[in-house]
Amino acid sequence: MVGVPRSTGCQLCRKRRVKCDEVRPECGNCRKYGADCPGYDRGIKFVSGKHVIRQRKKAGVSESSVSSKEGSPFSAASSRSASTKGSSPASESTTSSMLLRSPGPNRGDFVSTIVASVKADISKADVSGFLSWCEMNKLGEKAVLDGAMCSLALHLVGKENKDDGIVAHSRTIYGHSLVQLQTSLRHATEWKQSETLCAAMLLCIFELFAGTNSSDSWLMHARGIGTLIEQRGPAAHADGWDAAMILAFRGVLIMCDMFFPIGEDCFLSRPEWKPIIRDGGRHILHPADHLVHTIHTIDEFFERLAEMPSVLAPAYVLRESKAMGTLRQPEDVKIAALALRSIEIRRLFNAWFDKFTTIAPLPYDIPSQDPDSPFDFVLQYKMSWMGSMYVGYWACLLILQEALVQCEWPEEIEQSRGELVRNILRSVETVGAGTMGPYRVGFGIRIAYEFASAESQLWVRRVLDRFTKTYAATDKATYPEPRTDDGGYS
Repeated sequence: MVGVPRSTGCQLCRKRRVKCDEVRPECGNCRKYGADCPGYDRGIKFVSGKHVIRQRKKAGVSESSVSSKEGSPFSAASSRSASTKGSSPASESTTSSMLLRSPGPNRGDFVSTIVASVKADISKADVSGFLSWCEMNKLGEKAVLDGAMCSLALHLVGKENKDDGIVAHSRTIYGHSLVQLQTSLRHATEWKQSETLCAAMLLCIFELFAGTNSSDSWLMHARGIGTLIEQRGPAAHADGWDAAMILAFRGVLIMCDMFFPIGEDCFLSRPEWKPIIRDGGRHILHPADHLVHTIHTIDEFFERLAEMPSVLAPAYVLRESKAMGTLRQPEDVKIAALALRSIEIRRLFNAWFDKFTTIAPLPYDIPSQDPDSPFDFVLQYKMSWMGSMYVGYWACLLILQEALVQCEWPEEIEQSRGELVRNILRSVETVGAGTMGPYRVGFGIRIAYEFASAESQLWVRRVLDRFTKTYAATDKATYPEPRTDDGGYS
């Protein structure tokens, strides 16, 4: 039987079935026709199945069981063997440039396989609602979406498996995808496409986990996404994929307005947007077995949360003006309005909490497994997402009560701040576990830190050091220095 030829030419010449002069770093054919030479390494491939990577067979051994017509253009970015030891700047550049070229027939399947690897590596409880809003059938059509999805998925897989090579490749793809996103946003029609919005969200989530120029770069990116959503208008997000995206991202948008405010309120709290951030029992984002009552309760939590920036921003200004002894403080009318707004939002939150406890049982004590924990017992929840909402509710109560204290409002505090702080901190060990844990407790732990004792703050900072390894947004550099007085709660 005649042997099967094994061309050693560049990938593009092999694909075109033309003779390659094999000049490096780029062959003569590619240079002649102005094409980006993809290089000579065939690399290795992701194989759908058990999510393991199979090495290319050695020369002379049959490859019929594992080879395909052409290697995936993402191969170099995904291979575990192309880790810190085996990768090179040239191979990373080749991978990234090919990623952003015109869509190839295998690209969508390849990115989908990486996403499947994420779901296999990360526990189902962590990831089930995290990527459920992404339309996988859209992959392979637009490079901007494929690159964003690939960079995030590779980062999560690399972090979960402690593979620095995959993490490094994810950052390379992220950089090129960001350029592609900027190009789409400047385009006359592409800026309003669903794929562009999805890519922007995925890259923002990448920044939450990986960090880029700084640990809070996600805030600037999220601000831009909020502006993009506003310009697209409520009608563009009323149903379908666009509705799923805004439902999945509403928490990030609200957090952005809390920690990076530019106005009096969050745009999602306005009348025209309130219906848009409600699933309303349509199961757009939620699994089919979620009861409609459960979905309505979750929707109401985010509706209440969207009102918090209108309290947090002016309360912070008032507190800082008092702390600095500034003579120019808000007018009495504005202070009274802030107090009344805080009381009303707290009333609505407490009414919501009564409904929430009918679907989410109260937490119970279990012994701590963390030798560094200051608590002998920590709080355990039926499900992680329930714990995240408990923590978010307590954090909001802390903000509202602090606003009333700063307003010097003559009212008895219903629930002590010390109890709220302890509840949040005792939830960190359980709700904050896993790859998605810091994402669930990030808001609550940041608020509790403001009211914690010096000893508790130091413990929180040690927790943040662990979190930052997988979730850059919790970098302690964005936190105030620990207090030096005897105040706070522990």
